[in-house]
Amino acid sequence: MEYVKVIFVRKRKVYVDGVQNGSTNIIIPIGPGTHSFDLGEPADYDPSEVIQRIKGTNVLDPFIIDFDEVPL
Repeated sequence: MEYVKVIFVRKRKVYVDGVQNGSTNIIIPIGPGTHSFDLGEPADYDPSEVIQRIKGTNVLDPFIIDFDEVPL
């Protein structure tokens, strides 16, 4: 099991490989491998998608993905 924490200024749904899988600012368990991450609609964040290989994480040291807020 791997762990990711997706950071955003407010709570949003997190989509992993196009499927809702948790919320921002909490640790999300996922399987190892390469995954795509986004926050769905509205698309008021940058980058629009992060594709990242996730390996070697643990619950105390998750992989951090940071999305910035942008005006629509």
